[in-house]
Amino acid sequence: MTDDELTPDPDLDARLRSVLSGAAPDVSSAGVIGAVERRAARRRRRVREAVVAGTVVLLGGGAAVGYGLSTGPQRTVAGPAGRSVPSTATSTTGPADATATQSQGVATGRGGPGAVPPTPLACPADRSTPTARDGHYCGPAPHAGNGSGPDGICTGTETVPPCGPGVVPGRYYAYTIPGTCSGLITFDGRRWVSELPPPRAVPDFTVWMGLGPSGTPRWIGPDGSVGFRPYVGQVLAQCRR
Repeated sequence: MTDDELTPDPDLDARLRSVLSGAAPDVSSAGVIGAVERRAARRRRRVREAVVAGTVVLLGGGAAVGYGLSTGPQRTVAGPAGRSVPSTATSTTGPADATATQSQGVATGRGGPGAVPPTPLACPADRSTPTARDGHYCGPAPHAGNGSGPDGICTGTETVPPCGPGVVPGRYYAYTIPGTCSGLITFDGRRWVSELPPPRAVPDFTVWMGLGPSGTPRWIGPDGSVGFRPYVGQVLAQCRR
């Protein structure tokens, strides 16, 4: 049969509707749209609540992280504790060769709390001359000077060395250093200022004082060695508060 032989049936649509209506009667659509809208509204509400809850959690976590990075307790990791190297002085033949080594909290990068310091060189058999080897003082114990002031401090009124003139270069003299912050002393009949006066007043202490080839004095003792420069009226150091 070809397409030309088909005869259209204008009643086909009506007969199909009649058959379908008998098999499944029409159901009223009343309330269906409302139910669908209510379900959609509930779903939209749940979505909004979930989004809000997620945002609160995210913001709360961010605030906690921010607190930890900015206002929380800060901890500083300290490196190995440095060992403070004591002040040392070296001298071989006399005041001209004695030098003071000042170290304030020098940290050593080697060893640890149990590290054994190097053994200093042994003192020479003849200890009549004050010297220092590898920061270790060698020589006789100093004693008070012959100044007319308390503890043998030079007052400037003496006429014999070491307070008065006549000091022999290269020779050491027993001397009492005043513990004042100015660092001002009298030696060889002249006034001198310490290159390293104490920051605070300290008790008077005894040393060996000598005049080097350069014409300036320097003391040496178990506590180290410090030089002096001529006093020409410059401003003197003051004790720190």
